[in-house]
Amino acid sequence: MKKPLLFFFLFILFQQGFAQLKFIERFEVASELNDPLFEMIDSEAGLVSFRTIPEKGLNLRRVFQYFVSDSSLRSPDGIIEFPVKEGFDMLGYDTERNQLYILFTKGFAINSAKYLLQVNLDTKQGLEFTVDNVLDMELVEFLVQDQKAIFMGTSDNRPVLQIHDMVTKSVHTLQGIYGNDTQILQIRKKPETRSLEVVLSRKGLYRNRDLFINTYDMIGNVIQEVKVDQFADPGQEILDGILLTTNNYQEAMIGAFGMERRNSYQGMYIMDINEFGEFDFKLYTLEDFPNFYNYLNEKAKGKRDAEIQKEIEREKIPAINSLYSIRDVRQTSDSYYVYFDQYTVSNSRSGYQNGYSPGSGYRYDRWSRMGTTIINDPYLANRFPMSSSYQTISEYRYISAHFAKIAKTGQVIWDNASTYDELVTTYPEAFGEVAVVGEDFYHMFVENQTIKLSFFRNGEKIFENQEFELGLIKEDERIRDTNEESLRLIHWYDRYYLLSGTQRVRFLSNKGGDEIREVYFLTKIVVDGDLYQPEELPD
Repeated sequence: MKKPLLFFFLFILFQQGFAQLKFIERFEVASELNDPLFEMIDSEAGLVSFRTIPEKGLNLRRVFQYFVSDSSLRSPDGIIEFPVKEGFDMLGYDTERNQLYILFTKGFAINSAKYLLQVNLDTKQGLEFTVDNVLDMELVEFLVQDQKAIFMGTSDNRPVLQIHDMVTKSVHTLQGIYGNDTQILQIRKKPETRSLEVVLSRKGLYRNRDLFINTYDMIGNVIQEVKVDQFADPGQEILDGILLTTNNYQEAMIGAFGMERRNSYQGMYIMDINEFGEFDFKLYTLEDFPNFYNYLNEKAKGKRDAEIQKEIEREKIPAINSLYSIRDVRQTSDSYYVYFDQYTVSNSRSGYQNGYSPGSGYRYDRWSRMGTTIINDPYLANRFPMSSSYQTISEYRYISAHFAKIAKTGQVIWDNASTYDELVTTYPEAFGEVAVVGEDFYHMFVENQTIKLSFFRNGEKIFENQEFELGLIKEDERIRDTNEESLRLIHWYDRYYLLSGTQRVRFLSNKGGDEIREVYFLTKIVVDGDLYQPEELPD
């Protein structure tokens, strides 16, 4: 009697698990399993997906393809194509209102010829612009604002940032950036003030690093400089951070701090910045996060908590021995939802890595790519494949994900954590994707063609790493093969995620026989923690 009951329980559990995550919409493009992937970016016209793909035949020409999807992944116009100049390929991209901008390069040497394609997503018309007089650099970021192309990279191992006016052809170099021991950590477009904000790190006196948050107009002049040269106690430093606008002209920077020279992370900081550039800090350590070790079993967590308590009694700050990196911040009018990852790095050229290390540090505005490697990421691999920055591939061992809700007045409302079960990847950016819906918090990632979902309500962990197989929309179709390295998972809006990649799908033809189609797919996923109903195993 026990066997049928067990099978019944497993069936119910599967049904409940499936209900928490559903594949609800799907769009497909005929594409071979190993074809170049589409990049994705949001715009006023909708979700834009685009790529370059070689023309058929014996030539070096490529075709630029794009399609625009609405919130239900409908794309009435389908694939639209533009020719690409012979020998050129996509290097960078951005959107501004209803315009899509693509930067093309002829080869990937720092002095390669480049041009811009501007696509009006409403009229589907394209314009080409030659890129002249821009300094030869290893490009790291490309943005467009107010019809001005922004190029950020390194030249002679120093950072440089230039603004190229597509209409007048003038080029302006941003002041106070090019120099030794300087790194650009983040760039933010500020269309409301037609300005650009740049976060810089520069080595100061006595081996410490100063942080600069500079605002520039669109001809490269400094409008405001915020210099952070005093942080907490001597030896404590900002190790990484995300800069965000809070309200009106006020900002906040949130990230990790610790003792860089001792390879020791100590916790999280929030730096509040007012409209005059004045700032103050709030610091949070493991004493403020009692659930930091909730990713461990009860016995191991108890042991770690006891060790922390001993450190606190000795008036010492408990250390976080692994890398503790800020991944995402969502905010409401009165609070922040923050997401950190804890991980280690091996086989790294630079060894210890943080926000100031050569192999990492710049925070991209683009959506992060999931489940792939730096070699197979078209954006990274095409940027400068022979660049010294990418000659050594590091291995990232993910330990745990950490979440907290912090009131803007400073109080920790809740904190929690989930495990990655020592997941190992060569993917260098944020691995998980979070969604905040009211007081519900979701964390999701892809591992070995399996989606893993964790759900928290009011800070309480409801379930952790529930597994879901990749699925289709039509019941009479089956997945034959999936290119695992093509998979990309991103949070889109509200409780909706997007999963993309390439697959072979088996389906019934009109004649009733089995057939296979190869596609690039884009699938909309909805998550709903309310549908989770845990059941106890029958006796």
